Amino acid sequence: MVPLLSFGLCYGSPYATMANTSFSADASVSTTGASILERLEENLDAEAVTVRGRVTAEGDDSGLPGVTVVEKGTNNGTVTDIQGAYSIEVVGPNSVLVFSYVGFETKEVTVGNLSNIDVSLAESMSAMSEVVVTALGIEREKRSLGYSVGEVKGDDVRNVTQENAINALAGRVAGVTINQTSGVGSSSSIVIRGATSLTSDNQPLFVIDGVPVANSLSNMRSMGGRNEVDYGNQISDLNPDDIETISVLKGPSAAALYGTRAGNGVVLITTKKGRKGERMTVNFSSSNVFEQPVRYLDFHYKFSNGNRVGLLDERSAYWTGIPLDQGITAVQWNSPVDENGNRIPTEMRAYPDNMKNFLETGITSTNSLAISGSTDRTTYKLGYTNMSHNGMIPNS
Repeated sequence: MVPLLSFGLCYGSPYATMANTSFSADASVSTTGASILERLEENLDAEAVTVRGRVTAEGDDSGLPGVTVVEKGTNNGTVTDIQGAYSIEVVGPNSVLVFSYVGFETKEVTVGNLSNIDVSLAESMSAMSEVVVTALGIEREKRSLGYSVGEVKGDDVRNVTQENAINALAGRVAGVTINQTSGVGSSSSIVIRGATSLTSDNQPLFVIDGVPVANSLSNMRSMGGRNEVDYGNQISDLNPDDIETISVLKGPSAAALYGTRAGNGVVLITTKKGRKGERMTVNFSSSNVFEQPVRYLDFHYKFSNGNRVGLLDERSAYWTGIPLDQGITAVQWNSPVDENGNRIPTEMRAYPDNMKNFLETGITSTNSLAISGSTDRTTYKLGYTNMSHNGMIPNS
């Protein structure tokens, strides 16, 4: 036994080296095992943490309902309620919460020692093009809708100056026909996917910030027989500079959101609002539209008016009078009077430039001033618009 013990402890022997090496490896394994056990003990000793909070949109204090809150790397998750509030139980302070919502940037937050985490999500510009507002501020993905939706941004409405904001939709939304019934200040007819009724005006329902507004045509027969006068309506009073977006809901499925009044379609208009955290800004815009006739009606200027009697007279003078610009004289409505009070015949002449000399250059000036911003307690936006119009007809 003794010689064997001496041989094993000899430093020059290769067996001694092997023994030393084996001893070092055992020590390393023991150290690693202790580290793993310590980690396991830490995880077992860690207590679950309940985290609560509220999710809002950046620049707005209103809560976001339906936001997905997930503990990263796990299937543990929840969604926010209608006020944007949530509550979730996570493993420990090292957990990471992932907040995601359609149309907003995804955000990750480490729990740490916090038990209340309020998160503000920023809008995603790349995703907003696929999200539309359907009813009462409800946002849905465009591809998930069972009906067609046309969208127009407020900037597109303002780029082409129009007295009536609805006229700016012409040529921008498929299946929508727009006709202005009269001049500046009159109502505009908008028909979606063709007329469906012979007894109604086929106008869609307008919803402005959740408030239904009728767009009935206000042609009125008054001030004489068959004299149709258009005094405009509520939509014609809408300021184009106040519009954020316009969405056109087409098809009968869209009517289910607003009932029978939306049988001809729905036009959703969202106006601009002040945003929380925004500094006070002042915006001023001015536009001027000039009107001049391009072509004039082609009248004949060779003959004067004939004698039109109640019964058909086959004589040539029935419709056609004497030739003009031939030196022929006759008593006219503007003939001068002699000393005896008798009208003096004057030459029958043609005046081909009468219409051109009568009409003037029309001008429509629109000036808008808007002030928007926010304080610690509220957001605000005030606007004032003045439109003045002088038509081509004098004094109109």
